[in-house]
Amino acid sequence: MKKSICISAVFLIMSALYSQTAEEYFRNGNIKMASQDYKGAITDYTKAIECNPKNAMAYIGRGTAKIELKDNEGGCLDFSKAGELGLAEAYEAIKLYCQ
Repeated sequence: MKKSICISAVFLIMSALYSQTAEEYFRNGNIKMASQDYKGAITDYTKAIECNPKNAMAYIGRGTAKIELKDNEGGCLDFSKAGELGLAEAYEAIKLYCQ
């Protein structure tokens, strides 16, 4: 019993130490965008948003990746959310892709 509790505690500590932050997921999303790995970028931006739902830049990044994959509806929804969060640049993206 004690052994399993110790193993569980070690696992939880290790998980906490190696869990990524919203900023790391966002940065990884940007790297994947630059290498045109749009699906990978969407995954990372989504994780960044899960960690910090107010990360407007992650919504812009994810929206851009969706646009690149021809998911205009999804991209426009993300741009709209970024605008709601106060990112004025989102409205420029909406003008370009969502009319």
